[in-house]
Amino acid sequence: MLDKLLQTIIYIAFIFVDLYIYLRIFYREKLFNKSLINNISFNKYYVLLNDEKHSVTELGDANADSNNTLILIGGIPSDPTESMMWLAKELYYLNPSLRIIILHMPYYENHFKISPSHLYSKNDGLSIFHNSINLKSTKIDPRFSHINQSKTVDLILEKLSINKAHLIGHDRGAVILENLCMYNPSRVLSYSRAAQLWNYLDPEWEKLAPAICVGPPHSMMAIRHQFRVLFLMIMFGSKPLHLLSESFKNNAIKSKKGSDLYDRYTHLKYKTQVAYKKFYYKFQQSILQGGVKQEVDARVGLMKLSIPIMQFQGQDEFKKTKSGDYISDQPYFGVYNLFRNEIEDIYPGCVFQDESEYKSEFVTKKEHYSEVKLKKDARFSRFCLIPDSAHFNVIENPESCAHAINDFINSINSNNI
Repeated sequence: MLDKLLQTIIYIAFIFVDLYIYLRIFYREKLFNKSLINNISFNKYYVLLNDEKHSVTELGDANADSNNTLILIGGIPSDPTESMMWLAKELYYLNPSLRIIILHMPYYENHFKISPSHLYSKNDGLSIFHNSINLKSTKIDPRFSHINQSKTVDLILEKLSINKAHLIGHDRGAVILENLCMYNPSRVLSYSRAAQLWNYLDPEWEKLAPAICVGPPHSMMAIRHQFRVLFLMIMFGSKPLHLLSESFKNNAIKSKKGSDLYDRYTHLKYKTQVAYKKFYYKFQQSILQGGVKQEVDARVGLMKLSIPIMQFQGQDEFKKTKSGDYISDQPYFGVYNLFRNEIEDIYPGCVFQDESEYKSEFVTKKEHYSEVKLKKDARFSRFCLIPDSAHFNVIENPESCAHAINDFINSINSNNI
């Protein structure tokens, strides 16, 4: 009963919230030309598959060979294509001979509609009061499973005559691309992944949400109105957690309108408040056909492949803010370490970052990022920390992300990994 009442109140409140968000995005788009960032022009076009249009955004040398071809897919809830454009720009600055292709999360474009099949969800949802919500009567559209999205990506690459490439994914984009690695490993030269947990997750940690989120609380996010409220509270009230680095946010608030930093900050603040309802139905479709536990279990297949893998995380994950709140949801150390099987623990025994416990001997600082020492039997080829960033590292600090990715790819192309 309490869940139903909350849902009704939220739907009414968001009539006014949506109007505000639409106006803010409209004002922002007047300042920000998405086909042009810092005078760099992006080529936008569609690939047709079975009479369905899939958007592609491209930058750089269209004649580049496989070693210099990069495939990028961003995540949600912000615009998956726009979220990777700043990273693409920085990669282009480092090497203009690259061919950089940004693919949208398949079927998440506005023009696609959900077409329910005869199949039903195998997963349930969870209310913020930790009551199970039956979603098994919900019909699913198989196109929205990340496994099937990866097969669509494979077909798009086939259409583009791309036989091999380096893959770079953030958030949900990373999950789609790792499924591509398992579906067609012969197409993959390397796989760089950000803001995505790996092969360890204690199921008991879900009970901590939303007070403490260790990994995304997918069961709660599967309930559409809860997902909306959660991201509104996070991005506008920084509760129950921050998703942005405090240093990034403090600088961005003072940024000049129309500047690169302003564009990135307003993207995160307003584009994460996706006001069209179809998005929440689509994300629910993806979660009901997967979810974080299934993704963790499925990575056994990825562990068996020889593809070089780099993880790059925001350095400020699970760092305390000046007000005592914590940042983001994917700790790489301590009690809730999601990468304990891969890297040495640089804050052993800690829930949040504690400089008195910091193990500097496990960290190698580079000019633009840091590397964490891998364990002897690690599957990862490299683990990087991106300064002044948290979950949205490809937007908060695209320059450092680009340096980490470029160094990794150069090492592979020169056979140093």
